[in-house]
Amino acid sequence: MISEAAIWHDLECGSYQADLECWRTLAADYVGPVLDVGAGTGRVSLMLAALGHDVTALDLDDSLLTEIAARAAGSEIETVCADAREFDLNRQFGLIIVPMLTVQLFGGRAGRGRFFAAAAKQIAPAGCIALAIADLHDDGAGANGADAPRAERCTIGVVGYSTRAIAAKQRGNQIGIERRREIKAPDGSVEVRSATDWVDEVTAEQLEAEAAAAGLAIAPRRQIPATDEYIGSAVVCLHG
Repeated sequence: MISEAAIWHDLECGSYQADLECWRTLAADYVGPVLDVGAGTGRVSLMLAALGHDVTALDLDDSLLTEIAARAAGSEIETVCADAREFDLNRQFGLIIVPMLTVQLFGGRAGRGRFFAAAAKQIAPAGCIALAIADLHDDGAGANGADAPRAERCTIGVVGYSTRAIAAKQRGNQIGIERRREIKAPDGSVEVRSATDWVDEVTAEQLEAEAAAAGLAIAPRRQIPATDEYIGSAVVCLHG
């Protein structure tokens, strides 16, 4: 049975597609295995594996990785439950990707530094580390609260689930994306929950400087376009 964590992850992240072409292109450009950091329920991992890439999916939540294994449908995807700031897989990758602002969930400069140190040891000599980041103050697409986004809904068995971003909060150098989650029982009763994801504010220039301090080389950035639902993002690219 699908976990509740996987349900919320699917609803809140699963429909995002604007970045897929970027990851497809990068995976074609760099030879070797791909490591998907913060893989969730496999939005990117499953797509790359279906294209024939050797993919390892890393996430801190084992229940999300269980969904990847269930959905792989014969694709060979290795799943690893680990903290992205401390992982050691004893192998090298041609491409390490960090989609959907995951690097902005690492707990500030110190957490990002630990990730860079780990990734620098596991990227192949001709490989690439690619990290998507965004400025959540950018209201251009109405995705961070300028216009109320629509609710995402699904039904699992006889239980209905709904989630919607309702507010953005500021806390030091972090922005909190607050969501209203609802669970509708078969008898019609509704349980309402609040969940907030705290995202570090960091620029591409800061990220590149931190990576350089870890001994990584800076490569040209790539861009992910904005959509009606999501702001655009930059993809910082690094070489070992």
